[in-house]
Amino acid sequence: MRTPITAPAVLAAAALLLAACGSSGEGGREVDITQTDDGCTPASVSVTRGERLKLVVKNQASKDSEVEGEQGTKLEEVLIPKGKTRTPGYTVPDSAETQHIKCYIPGGPATIIELVPR
Repeated sequence: MRTPITAPAVLAAAALLLAACGSSGEGGREVDITQTDDGCTPASVSVTRGERLKLVVKNQASKDSEVEGEQGTKLEEVLIPKGKTRTPGYTVPDSAETQHIKCYIPGGPATIIELVPR
């Protein structure tokens, strides 16, 4: 005997899929960030208040790296395995303050990337 799938179950599954898509950085302007053994580039990015960004973080270092928000910037820590690329999404706040993203190899060099509002 089969158990019927209910509408609430289907809606819950769809909501989970949509939430996962949103966290992958879909939509928004792509910003390329490259991690090497010496640090990350670029040092700064010009942004618009309220702009949606897709951070394309390429790890070309010899070890795993991470990116995360610093100094009040709300970007959760993202692990980028050696040789891989991750694309976290980020929405620039409406404030005129510069946002800060820390890009680093744990135990190694760290770079602060500034998101500077136009």
